[in-house]
Amino acid sequence: MSDKIKVGIVGLGRISTLHLEAYNKKYKLGAELVAVCDKNKKKAEKIAKEYNIDRVYTEYAKFLKDENIDAVEILTPHKVHTKQTILAAEAGKHISLQKVPCLTLSDMDKMIKATKKNQVKFRIFENFRFYPPYQFAMDLINKGVIGKTERVDYRMWNALSALSGWKVPLSSWIWRFSEEENYNSPQLFDDGYHKHSIISQFLGEPIDSVLTWQGNFRIKGVLKHDTPSVVIYSCKDKSHYATWNVSIHKFMPLESDYYACDEYVEIVGEKGAIFIPGCTGSFFENSGSSGPGQAGVHWIDEKGEWHSNTEMETDWKSSFVNCSREFIEGIREDREIELNPKEARYILKIGLAIIRSVRSQFKEIKIKDIRDAP
Repeated sequence: MSDKIKVGIVGLGRISTLHLEAYNKKYKLGAELVAVCDKNKKKAEKIAKEYNIDRVYTEYAKFLKDENIDAVEILTPHKVHTKQTILAAEAGKHISLQKVPCLTLSDMDKMIKATKKNQVKFRIFENFRFYPPYQFAMDLINKGVIGKTERVDYRMWNALSALSGWKVPLSSWIWRFSEEENYNSPQLFDDGYHKHSIISQFLGEPIDSVLTWQGNFRIKGVLKHDTPSVVIYSCKDKSHYATWNVSIHKFMPLESDYYACDEYVEIVGEKGAIFIPGCTGSFFENSGSSGPGQAGVHWIDEKGEWHSNTEMETDWKSSFVNCSREFIEGIREDREIELNPKEARYILKIGLAIIRSVRSQFKEIKIKDIRDAP
């Protein structure tokens, strides 16, 4: 392998801009984008020119035959992930697969088997674990600053209209409302993979069951969205649990360079608590003393003393850069890469259990009872 690991990206939808940006020379990943692949040739050629990428493909099979590609990032809809991952493994390419990995546990197992057989690296791209404030919070937890985690509360707001944010045409994400491609669940199943991942990490112990309540919101009064929703994640010891409360609004006075949404996290431990305002957006950036806290990490220790770190990077984009660096360094160092297939499968199982809970009239569902699909 050459000094720089050569990467090709397939699927050039909205989120691809942050994946592409991660390979900017200023981030010094030790990697180079050498090819892109998308059915839309005009779009692919435009992006290739913008990012100074040599080769453009519209056919995935030809893309995989490119011997100059060491690793691929697959950013396509979930429905085609299994086939594309297996083909990439058979072509000898290392694989970073955008969440959600697939729609069933059996498909996940097929991908794991193929990547093991062909001895290529395989990880699921889950950038929230690489968001600097979340990484800092995990460091505090690992150091025992707040003791054993007892509760995690994850609050999220979505806005159809905000002070600023990406203008995402409905046509580019309508597939997320499809049953066969995403279980009609753009929030709980698709975006939810991030939240199940970070919540399980903060809890630090297996999630035993989930219970989901779902309200009713229709975009423009027609398209049914799977929010507002509240998910309760229970551990075997039910005094240890988490919640994800997500809502959608016609308007929110928040600013964002990305999607028009933002998050707030509370992590309560045996002897302290951590508070993390902001993530995807910049809702809390200028709140100061008049709001719930500037973006960064705030915590109270067992002595009742408050601390803050607001000097760290809080731009959501940094999580993509850090997650991409993990992929490249994992290949170079020949080690396991986060999210590894086993943990990624576990997070998928949580998401499938949540879908079953919604479809069972909001009943509590044991994670172990998910065998394949919801």
